[in-house]
Amino acid sequence: MIHPKHIVAVSGLVSHPNGKILLIRGPRRGWEFPGGQVEEGENLIEAFQREIQEEAGITASIGSLEITSVVN
Repeated sequence: MIHPKHIVAVSGLVSHPNGKILLIRGPRRGWEFPGGQVEEGENLIEAFQREIQEEAGITASIGSLEITSVVN
């Protein structure tokens, strides 16, 4: 199996008009925004929508994106 040289991930703030914010409680990191790895062939919006659906069972409409880069 060939492993990717770079991993692209998405994560973000999901809010409801009533002011509530969606957080996911993970076993390792505790409470955090939903997100995860972008699969091959997906764009960032599709990946974020899929992650929200998988993690919270919610169909989300994505507004604007802010792109950030993290280098280790």
